[in-house]
Amino acid sequence: MLVALTGGTGFVGRHTISRLTANGHTVRTWYRRDPPEPISGVEWIPGQLDDPDATRSLIEGCDAVVHTAVARQGQSFMREPDDPINYFQTNVVGSLRLIAESEAAGVKRFVFISSGTVHQHVADDLPLDERHPLWPSSMYGASKASVETLVHAYGLSDRLNIATLRPVSIVGVDNPIEHSKWFGLVRAMKANEPVDISGGGKVVPVDDLARAIDCLLNTDQPIAGQTYNCSAGFYSTHTIATMIREITGSKSEWTGTEKTSARELHTDKIEQLGMRFSGNDEIHRIIESLVQQS
Repeated sequence: MLVALTGGTGFVGRHTISRLTANGHTVRTWYRRDPPEPISGVEWIPGQLDDPDATRSLIEGCDAVVHTAVARQGQSFMREPDDPINYFQTNVVGSLRLIAESEAAGVKRFVFISSGTVHQHVADDLPLDERHPLWPSSMYGASKASVETLVHAYGLSDRLNIATLRPVSIVGVDNPIEHSKWFGLVRAMKANEPVDISGGGKVVPVDDLARAIDCLLNTDQPIAGQTYNCSAGFYSTHTIATMIREITGSKSEWTGTEKTSARELHTDKIEQLGMRFSGNDEIHRIIESLVQQS
């Protein structure tokens, strides 16, 4: 299978490339600045979101599209853009362009990577599953929610075999490592500095996310217009600090009270397709890698 990938130079994109090429697929993906180092099974071409020519070049002759790219303003995805109209144009209209061109090119399958930030506000009386209303409170969340509605429109009308994968906070060893979630906690505990263990949240290892993408690309079950939550569960900072202490023997003083999850995020839908999340073993492996490399 020839897979067109947006965001191939990013954290999720790099792991997706590794997963797809290891399974025998060929990947075509964009770069924006200097061409990356050659990788077997990967074709790098210049391009970015909302560029009509680059969009057509990316998907020409491809069997599937995986859309992970986000054009951000500033260093953080969650930073509110200085120019929200340009931000919306690039991320939402650019995604629509990619979807429309994929339909025109006869792409067989399209997977859009959304975000748990579409649920920054939740209803207390409703289960937190794929049917919950989308209530973002940031432009990043709003842009993801907007594209999710386009996935519904194209998929449920049978115009394109397209689905949304919605990960929560993505964890793993990033490059540079300082961008990795929990890196600051690891560094502080290795130095025996005091740490606040009152935080926490739902996470998914990046390798699990790559496997979930592969699952949606290969399942025989109908997925058009559907959304799939992607989470390995809730991890408190206390739990992560405990893992770090067991590995390092840290003497850091802890402050704060352990946080618990207010709501369960249901992942039954993608698990019914055969997806299995790795759980504690993978989280522990990530922490070990951060300890060794920090």
